[in-house]
Amino acid sequence: MPSKAKLKQYQQLRSKKFRQKYSLFVVEGLKSVNELAASSWPVETILCTPTFLENYGDKITAEFELVSSTEFEAISHLKNPQEILAIAKFHTQDTPESPWQIALDGINDPGNLGTIIRIADWYGINTIYCSSDTVEFYNSKVIQSTMGSFLRVQVIEGELTELLAGKNVYATLLNGENIRSLPSLDNGVLLIGNEANGIKPDLLKTLKHSPITIPGSGYTESLNAAMATAICCERLMG
Repeated sequence: MPSKAKLKQYQQLRSKKFRQKYSLFVVEGLKSVNELAASSWPVETILCTPTFLENYGDKITAEFELVSSTEFEAISHLKNPQEILAIAKFHTQDTPESPWQIALDGINDPGNLGTIIRIADWYGINTIYCSSDTVEFYNSKVIQSTMGSFLRVQVIEGELTELLAGKNVYATLLNGENIRSLPSLDNGVLLIGNEANGIKPDLLKTLKHSPITIPGSGYTESLNAAMATAICCERLMG
């Protein structure tokens, strides 16, 4: 059983400030915890309740520590937790980039970022570049939304103008070349903008890019950022 000091530390991981301070974050759910344990990602501990152990103990594939239901609820970030979670360490992946990458400019919604990471994993994209004002990768809602895909997709934060220099960038805009008319493409970077405001004009001015658009027949003004990412990935990489 973890010490009281450790339990208090784990409770503090709800805050970005303390995640950054301790270089720790929370991964919840049996599937994600088992995937994490089977990977090379560093793990501090796995916690579960006696009830979870009684019902699903044979499905846990790694060593764990027991905590009470009350202690678990204080650490968990979910309203209805599975009563198993891992405390994982910050980790920098260093893998060769896949032919395609994704770049995100100011994505604010953690669910969108997590889903985009999962989409990238589905299409074999292992690198996502994020502007500094994109939601934090280690946010618990981001990690939860990836459904384990965070283990296979490296997220690199920085100045997009520098990160994307010299790359074939395809920027999603309302006015651009019809994505359905593009020829077959072997590599590049798909650039997705903020949910409400799109890609920053200042970034577009400093970044060499090809504007693309997803044509629609209805009346809605725009698509969800994750949905647009999936459509573009299917067209560009399918």
